[in-house]
Amino acid sequence: MSQDPVGDDRFPLDTRPWIPVFVSGATTRVGLREFFLRAHELEGLAIALPPAASGLMRILCAMAARITDLYHAADSDEWLDRRYELLEDGTRFDSDAVHGYFDRYADGLRLHDPVRPFLQDPRLKAECSGSSGVNKLVMARPAGNNQVFFGHFTDAEQVALAPEEAVLHLIAQLYYGPSGQCTPRTVEGQRYGNTMAGPLRRVLSCHPVGRTLYETLVLGIPEPGAWPQVSDRSNDACPWERTELPAALAPPPPATGLLSTLTEQYQHAVLLQPGPDKDSVTDATITWALRHNRPACRDPYLIWDERKDGDVYPRDARAERALWRDLDALVLLSRGGGGRRPLIFDGLAGDQLPEPVFRALRVVAYGFDQDGQTRDRTYFTATTPPLFALLNSSRTAEDSALARGAKEAREAAEKAAWHLATALRTAWRSYTTPFTDDRPADRSGGPRGGNSGMSGAGKKDKGTGPWPEAALADYWPAAEERFWELLDSGDFSLTLPAFGRIALRAFDDVTAPVAAQPRGAKARENARGLVRSLLDHGRDR
Repeated sequence: MSQDPVGDDRFPLDTRPWIPVFVSGATTRVGLREFFLRAHELEGLAIALPPAASGLMRILCAMAARITDLYHAADSDEWLDRRYELLEDGTRFDSDAVHGYFDRYADGLRLHDPVRPFLQDPRLKAECSGSSGVNKLVMARPAGNNQVFFGHFTDAEQVALAPEEAVLHLIAQLYYGPSGQCTPRTVEGQRYGNTMAGPLRRVLSCHPVGRTLYETLVLGIPEPGAWPQVSDRSNDACPWERTELPAALAPPPPATGLLSTLTEQYQHAVLLQPGPDKDSVTDATITWALRHNRPACRDPYLIWDERKDGDVYPRDARAERALWRDLDALVLLSRGGGGRRPLIFDGLAGDQLPEPVFRALRVVAYGFDQDGQTRDRTYFTATTPPLFALLNSSRTAEDSALARGAKEAREAAEKAAWHLATALRTAWRSYTTPFTDDRPADRSGGPRGGNSGMSGAGKKDKGTGPWPEAALADYWPAAEERFWELLDSGDFSLTLPAFGRIALRAFDDVTAPVAAQPRGAKARENARGLVRSLLDHGRDR
């Protein structure tokens, strides 16, 4: 194994440990060479920053495509045969191929290289009159007037980062960075101070997971049918494989293959400033990389939905929505409405993979709940159980009955949640609306002697009240547990009543404190029927 050159303070990412991984029940950091040489021993990524993990998975899969030579397969049949061989028990990344790749591209894999810093633009040192601050690099830190997220930091106190942490935040910025104002950059006399959003901002990113990181990376390489279909792939490459920087003012070219699809969709330009000791990052410049939008490119790890006008768009990441509610969108070949499961799953049928690999296949989802511009709410990671029973067993087969049942169960759970929330809003409004009477109204328009906190006679409170939120907080975890039970049994004959019973319990629990009051009891019973009706569904089958 090549060693980090003595005295090299450019932080070579192929040899310096920076990627957090799980191995033998513990967490450690490895460099890129060690990562690929030991991938068959490593259990998974241990990155606590989901947007960084999401971006890094794309980078690692692009490297894996080069190292395994899957990138150069002549056609889909050759590609599938080659991948099958790579996934058979006992297989690992070839050590000569690993060293060959990193020896060839080592110059572009140094974090602090003055000429070709990894995923950075050294021209910013001359083209930007100021910097953005290291706090701006870390999405969990407030910068400028933004709100506190996970810690208290101020512009006046820029807290340095270790290089191994800075590179993860660099990746997160390039894939999930905000749109809007940024540090101004002047190119050829043209000065701009705004940028477009990163390619994965606010979306849910889903990746197949194997028993080891070796399997995860090989499974994560999309089949050729998911790549841009162009006649000439000679210009397809990753940023660290190129010797020239992109022209900032020129319209960017479209993706021409797998590598540019996974690693060259960024809209931001970043330059990290190492500290005097070269063992920390003390400042960062974050600005625009392009003045034109990149041509549309369908990311292979995103769920695609369709609007009423026919346009497709990636599914948003929502922190309050558990991953099981997106399960049918991950596995169904046809779910109606023009939606599309992630392209990566098209190549994961049972007859395309060794049986042990197929039976252990899971999915990890990385989400960053953001708006489309600058507001960051929270990020999350979720993992499914093995999905082999849900995926079609061959390329030509229709969706399995179990996969269709997953959709039916999810729809039933969401219908029951809607009935629950609607019933509780109705009950709350009825409970908080004053009784009408025939007494003369006072000058304020309300009944004399009425509750000062209530609105006028017969005028309903437009608020939803606290009951729906409280009940749904109890309902969804119980609904998820029932969902997996239904999937295990494979019996979807009485799906809606199953979730209706959970909803009814949540309704009764949240309204119990007012059940002894005449007004509360009346409001409760009048609205309860909306949830109770779910239990009768399917009894005549």
